[in-house]
Amino acid sequence: QQFRFISHPGVMTVSKLLEMKHICRMRATFTQENIDKMKAFDPELARKAQIAFDNKLPINFQQLEMIEESLPRLLEEKKQLSAAREAVAKLPVGGPYNMPAVDISAARPVPGQKDLQGTALELAEKVNPGSMASQVEGPAKEWISQGAAKQIGSK
Repeated sequence: QQFRFISHPGVMTVSKLLEMKHICRMRATFTQENIDKMKAFDPELARKAQIAFDNKLPINFQQLEMIEESLPRLLEEKKQLSAAREAVAKLPVGGPYNMPAVDISAARPVPGQKDLQGTALELAEKVNPGSMASQVEGPAKEWISQGAAKQIGSK
C-alpha cells in the first residue's frame, strides 16, 4: 500500500501556522478531572490550574506559573481575541480579505513586542533577574538589562 500526501490548502495553512512559534503557542485547556489528578502531585500548580479553569483560559505552563499576576491581561487578551475572531468570521466569502481594525493590545507574545510579557523569558527573568541579559552580547545587553528590570518590577 502506498501513502500519498495531498497538499490541501487548509492543511498547508495550519502546518505553516504551527511552524511560526510567535503565531501559535501550545496551550492547555484544563478539565476538573485534570485538576483533581494534579492535586496529588502538586497542590499549588493545581490551584493555579483551577484559576485558569474557572476563567475558561487556555494557558501554557509558563504562563500558569504566573497566572495570578497576569490574570487581568489574560482575560483582556481572551476578550480581544474573541472579538477579532468574530470580525474575521464576518468577512465576506470570496474577499476582499482585509484585516478588520481590531484591538489586540493585550495579546502576547506578538511580533515586534518590546516587553517580556507572554514570552518564554518572562518567567526566567522573574525567577532569576538578569538571566536574559547574561545571554546577550553587544550593545543590546545594557538595554535588555535595564528594560527587563523595569518591566518585571512594574507588574
